[in-house]
Amino acid sequence: MGPDPLLGVRRRPQAAPSLDDASPPAREASNGTLQPGGSSVRKRQSAVRARCGAGLDVVAAAILLAQPCLALLAPGALAAVPGAAVRAVAALGALLLARRLLCFPRWRDEHAHVPRFTACFLAMLAELAMENCAVLVSAWDVRKYEAVPGLQDNVQLAVRALAARSGAVRWAAEARWAHILHFLGALLALPFSVLWDQVPYSGFGIMSRVVLTICCSRVLRVACFMCTVLPSPRPGCYARRFPPPPEGLWQALRLGYTTIRGFGGCNDLIFSGHGAFWVLAPLAFRTYYPGRRLSTGVLWAALAHTSLKDVVDLQHYSVDMLLAVIVTWAVWDWLEWVYPPAERALQQRPAGAPPDPLHPGVMGLIFGCLAVAGVIVIGGKA
Repeated sequence: MGPDPLLGVRRRPQAAPSLDDASPPAREASNGTLQPGGSSVRKRQSAVRARCGAGLDVVAAAILLAQPCLALLAPGALAAVPGAAVRAVAALGALLLARRLLCFPRWRDEHAHVPRFTACFLAMLAELAMENCAVLVSAWDVRKYEAVPGLQDNVQLAVRALAARSGAVRWAAEARWAHILHFLGALLALPFSVLWDQVPYSGFGIMSRVVLTICCSRVLRVACFMCTVLPSPRPGCYARRFPPPPEGLWQALRLGYTTIRGFGGCNDLIFSGHGAFWVLAPLAFRTYYPGRRLSTGVLWAALAHTSLKDVVDLQHYSVDMLLAVIVTWAVWDWLEWVYPPAERALQQRPAGAPPDPLHPGVMGLIFGCLAVAGVIVIGGKA
């Protein structure tokens, strides 16, 4: 080693750093155990898939397939079911859920995610409250009282052309398969399946990412339809659905929670709010339930059919549905830090371990959020 040209002294040779001096992650990365696609990553993924129970796969697929199968095999069977029987089944399901919540042994893992879920849920409610009145952008359309023709939609034209030539395509285009309650039921089945040990994740952790994705994606949705007013696919929509434009902020707020109540507008098109919600179910199953493919495949198929149905029924343009999937999927990936599946898989509970205590406030939070969801989806027809 020669003299240092700046200091005029000899530098002592430095030994190369050894793996013993490196941090544990560095040592593991050096031998390939933490490299992308390495054996440890594959082992962790295989362990997660092995812990995904088959029961959720059957339940989620049944939620989506039961109604169309009955409608195909026994037309009119669902209409013949008495309303009292439906309410009795719903009450029985609520009792079973409550019993399972009380007997759930690993509440400590759930309690750790309650504060973040609460913050995300409140953010979602704030956004929905704002968006419920923003649909009055239809009143800003300078041609709202004119029968302005809708834009050309090539997907709609193609489906109608195929339906004219094929009875199967015509039946598929006219059939109503899934709606928002089906997707909501499947989406709620995923976090509640932890009560039956179907997924190795926290239910509150999963729903934290879900509700924050709803919030952020719909903020982008409001920004999109507020920037550009597109003509409704149904000419004369405003005159048929809305009262005269509100004169002030208070009247706009009152209309948003009395006359409109979540039914959507005529020009809040890009992108579809329904599509942005529907796609959350297959995204969540794909991320946190990787061990089974039946339910995820059925959810994607239901999403594709329901989106095309909205286009054929002139509820949305096809670009609205396509962008709903793309934007929501992107937001879902951006928010991976909320509950990253690669880092948050729960350890298996030791056999014979005593159950964790349940905080009464957590039980109240669960049923309170379910009540709010019911008001938003069922009462508001969101």
